[in-house]
Amino acid sequence: MPIEERLETATHAVESEIKVALIRKGWTQAYLAKRLNISRQQLNQAVKGSNSKRAKEIRETIYEILGMESE
Repeated sequence: MPIEERLETATHAVESEIKVALIRKGWTQAYLAKRLNISRQQLNQAVKGSNSKRAKEIRETIYEILGMESE
């Protein structure tokens, strides 16, 4: 599998895991964004796998809040 396909697959897997964790808590992305004091757009970019430093920081916080492993 080419590198870009592997990256896309991993990105979708992380997005799915975050969404499942939200469902388990009964939270919406809007609620999580409010809780993190960020915009829904920032949250969406982080969940969708943006590689910016800020998106990575947001994901790390999401993993902690949702009880997910970040490794």
